[in-house]
Amino acid sequence: MAAKGTRLNLKNQNAGLAVAEEVTSELNVATLSTLLDDLRKSIAVDFKTSFSSLETKLDCMQDTLSDHSLKISALETNANLQDERISILEKSSASLSATNAKLLAKVADLESRSRRNNIRLLGLPESIEGGQPTSFFSGLLMEVFGEGVLGSLPDCDMAHRALSAKPSPGQRPRPVIIRLLRHQQKVTIIREARARRGKLQYRGSPIAIYEDFTPEVMELRSKYREVMSDFYKLGLKPALLFPARLSINAKEGEPTTSMSDPCYDYNSLDESWRDIRQNPYQYSGYDDTLVEWSGWYRLYLNGESAQMSEWCVSNVGCGGETTLYLNGSHPTLEDGVETREVLGTHAWWWWWGYSNQCGAYSSTSIRVKACPGDYYVYELVKPIISSPRPMYCAVAFQSISSDPCYNYESLDRPWRANNESGDYICDELFSWNGWYRLFYYGMDIQMPETCVSSYTCNTYYNLWLNDPQPQIEDGVVTREVCGGYWGGCCDYKSKPIRVKACPGNYYVYELVNPVWGCSGYCTDVNTISQAVSTESPDIFTGSSITLNYDPCNNYNILDNYWRSTRNYWSSYGFISDHDDTRVEWDGWYRLFINGSSAQMPEWCMTYMSCGGYSSLWLGDSHPRLEDGVVTREIYGSRNDQCSRYRSDPIQVKACPGNYYVYRFTRPTLSIPAPVYCAVPFSTPSVDPCYNYTSLDEPWRSTDNPYYNNYYYYGMCDYNVEWNGWYRMFYNGENAQMPESCVNQGMCGTYEPLSLNGPHPQLEDGVVTRQVCLSSGSDCCTYTSHPIRVKACPGNYYVYEFVKPIFCGAYCAVRKISIWTPCYFASSPTWKSWRDPCAQLNCTENEWCGEKNGVYGCLCYENQTSPDSFDFSETCESSSGSMSVSRCQLFEAGFPADVLHLNDPSCKGAVRNGRVEFHFDNDEHICGTNLLANSTHFIYDNFILGKPRSEGDSLISREKILKLSFSCVYPQSQTLSMNVEINPLESIVHKTLPSGEGRYQVRMIPYQDDEFTRPFTGRVDAELDQEMHVEVRVEGVDSRQFALVMDTCWATPVNDPDYSLRWDLILSECPNPIDDTVELLQNGVSTSSRFSFRMFIFTANSTRLYLHCAVHLCLLSSNRCSMDCASGHRRREGRSLDFHDSASISMGPLVLSEGNTDGFSVLWKKQEGKGQRRKCREKKREWVRGSQLPS
Repeated sequence: MAAKGTRLNLKNQNAGLAVAEEVTSELNVATLSTLLDDLRKSIAVDFKTSFSSLETKLDCMQDTLSDHSLKISALETNANLQDERISILEKSSASLSATNAKLLAKVADLESRSRRNNIRLLGLPESIEGGQPTSFFSGLLMEVFGEGVLGSLPDCDMAHRALSAKPSPGQRPRPVIIRLLRHQQKVTIIREARARRGKLQYRGSPIAIYEDFTPEVMELRSKYREVMSDFYKLGLKPALLFPARLSINAKEGEPTTSMSDPCYDYNSLDESWRDIRQNPYQYSGYDDTLVEWSGWYRLYLNGESAQMSEWCVSNVGCGGETTLYLNGSHPTLEDGVETREVLGTHAWWWWWGYSNQCGAYSSTSIRVKACPGDYYVYELVKPIISSPRPMYCAVAFQSISSDPCYNYESLDRPWRANNESGDYICDELFSWNGWYRLFYYGMDIQMPETCVSSYTCNTYYNLWLNDPQPQIEDGVVTREVCGGYWGGCCDYKSKPIRVKACPGNYYVYELVNPVWGCSGYCTDVNTISQAVSTESPDIFTGSSITLNYDPCNNYNILDNYWRSTRNYWSSYGFISDHDDTRVEWDGWYRLFINGSSAQMPEWCMTYMSCGGYSSLWLGDSHPRLEDGVVTREIYGSRNDQCSRYRSDPIQVKACPGNYYVYRFTRPTLSIPAPVYCAVPFSTPSVDPCYNYTSLDEPWRSTDNPYYNNYYYYGMCDYNVEWNGWYRMFYNGENAQMPESCVNQGMCGTYEPLSLNGPHPQLEDGVVTRQVCLSSGSDCCTYTSHPIRVKACPGNYYVYEFVKPIFCGAYCAVRKISIWTPCYFASSPTWKSWRDPCAQLNCTENEWCGEKNGVYGCLCYENQTSPDSFDFSETCESSSGSMSVSRCQLFEAGFPADVLHLNDPSCKGAVRNGRVEFHFDNDEHICGTNLLANSTHFIYDNFILGKPRSEGDSLISREKILKLSFSCVYPQSQTLSMNVEINPLESIVHKTLPSGEGRYQVRMIPYQDDEFTRPFTGRVDAELDQEMHVEVRVEGVDSRQFALVMDTCWATPVNDPDYSLRWDLILSECPNPIDDTVELLQNGVSTSSRFSFRMFIFTANSTRLYLHCAVHLCLLSSNRCSMDCASGHRRREGRSLDFHDSASISMGPLVLSEGNTDGFSVLWKKQEGKGQRRKCREKKREWVRGSQLPS
């Protein structure tokens, strides 16, 4: 546009010149010069405008190019990042793939190990094993192989069919997988099955037995089938070693020659009992002379690579009785296969004599080879040794991932030095894990290399190295550890440990649990070096301390359950392996126990344990809020010595919120394994004076000896799960703990517990009191856990009982109640004031409160069955007991004192938070009604509650409570006591379903017709002797019920349903064909009686068993007794009087010796009874013709 405008201007200019030429003929130079100047300026402006526009466009293009350049750069950067990420992902994927491959291999290996004791049995028909497969297959294996091969019945852990669908009839049965408990039995079975391959049978059916391999192993092994077949054809003897390695013999009988290096062609031997670091005296009954060893073996212990021991360890049998170990070190890689002598030591050498100590026996030598990968293989053979049950021992050392010279734990325990004595500290109680550098008050110290004097190092058996310390160039070495006792130097040998010399002239030790009881690793004071200066901690008093922060708001939380003084050995085990000298303390700490606030104890008790060997406690009371930061002494207890040690003082501060903080420091190093103790500390959310559990147990009385409680050591509060606060009673009367000495053996226990001081006053609030244990002549021989106590209005005390540390019991002594007046300032007179909650005794599930102007016990949350008031019912014979929840009733508006039964005089009694009611048919009928129908008789009553009436109002809208209940007795129920009673009192206890009544029926034989002398012991009777029998019922109301005998009969065996029987009573009357039976009473009371004369069934049976079928009858029906003389044998009906029936048996009644002859007798009497002989003959003919078997 600018150029176009310039051209237009030029045209205009030229047009003007032409006109000028027409107007005038002369042009002067001045005019031309002016025109040229104007033209030059115009052109300059146009060019300037054009160039400015071009510059703008060029700037835009430059910006665009810059943007593109930045974007390209960013894209290149992103591409590089993506390349790096892809590279990282590829490496990660490769690593994960490798890890996955290792894990798959590990899983496959673990699965193979899990099948180590499995065998697979083929060809057995389906379901032949029945419902007890383990027992069946155990017997099958014994039947197939015989006792000569197996020795004893195989122990089967489990047995099942392969996990596949059950085949149809005619198809091949599923294999059976059997797991044996003993590996040696599995080896024997597989070896015998191979020897008898194709010949195994079970009851005529061919079977086959193989090892149970995983599918992966089976696939690998299948690849050798063709080549093994070729070897067999060549007369060679190939074998597949686990998992899939081929081995052959050139000729039968020659040693096995592996086709590969034994470092890669070995059997895995992983048996935990071979570990020399197992518990001492552990014996599992194994014997390596019974193992069929074949080839090379690599040792494992619980999956970790192991090696044969080169060291003797006392009292360890490695699963047997004699430990076998190498006599010398293992070979190196360059040594190749080496032969090593094997020595043996009997585990119980102290029993067999000192000649049986380390190296006392020599066994068959074995070959050993070191392999790449830092492991060894052994050509194990059957041991030949004179000592019993020899076992090859193994030991596993953890792989060292980092140099232990720079990865150790400092162990500064000067009490281990060989110049220390007086204590007996056992290292087997500590948890050892890893490497340790030993110090003596901050200075380096070493384990001794020579014999240590007895009773030093503060232990029983002092441990020292039986070899010199290594040099730096030696690296990690293993050293034998000796132990001395009773003046001996190396009487026994503990587990070997690894040692390493480090730059800087110090050593590190891989310490392990010793094998011998109460042993301890010693340190040698003659090796102390590199003294390190130590500064004593500055001790500040509370008035001189200045803090830049409030420790109540800036503290560390210390929550360790094992710090609690209430750690009981039965609950947590003996915890003593903690040590606060090994903690890096920094700043202030607040104590917790399992999340609950705690504090340090201000007291000590006997055998106080807080997770360490020595228990640290405050030597004074805690400060108050206004005291600020104070300093308190720290004492350490051990066993029964409360102040045996004294540690460095610490600072303490009381904080708002009722807790304390402590500035813990490293305890004094001379104290063995000290630990700061803690005790639970909380403020009751509800006043314990109104929230306690009643403890009314008269056996706690101080005048009750322990042997009255039928226990050897009496009662034991250690077994009680105490929870919360308790108030003591003695037979309902107020009681309290004694404040003075109680004789040993009283309070129903061998070790009575009493308070070591007076009870608190009301104004004292909750206080802590020491608890003493009496022993012998000392009133406070030992102290147990302190308890908290509070004095309450109403002249009683409540106690927060906890488990005592001993098997003792808290004593109780009756408290004489004294009325104490209270003075009110508003009145000059004395008035008696009573706390409205004091007499309510609300339980731990209730709380005292006011509702509608009345104080009562209200329920805490989560109460069950609020609609039915948690109603409970118990029926006993002609009585019943009911109870309802007191707090639920009170919340519904019914205080306990307004409730009663149908009879308003029958009020409820409150016990343990429940309102209980009772009725019976004696003095507490309470308006109960007795009803009966065709199936049951029923006692019916109800609980009635009416609100208190106020004023003389004619109407009321207050609700009325009525809870109906009943006790139901079923009419028809039969039971029989089918056990032999010898001889005299037969009892049937009848327990009916819940909510129903119960009673019992007895059958008793008597010697006299007055029924005053029951038989005692064995019932021996002569033939024709008159027997008197009473059947009576107990547990029913004798004024309402009678017992009716329906039928009574005798059998020769204790079976009421036996086919051979003789009836004595039929249809409630005597058997008409037995004139010796006399019915004395029946259906008139709760007892019925009859008599008969003794008889037997056969000469070979001298025992007689009696049985009766009875029922209960309501006397009000007037139809309970039968008139047998009138001959009416049928009742018209029993819909109302027949209420319950039962069968009862008794026996045996034994015929006296010398009263039978050689022929069968049903009934035989003494001579002189001729008047009944004819009747007896008739009976005999009838019985023999119709009842006796031919």
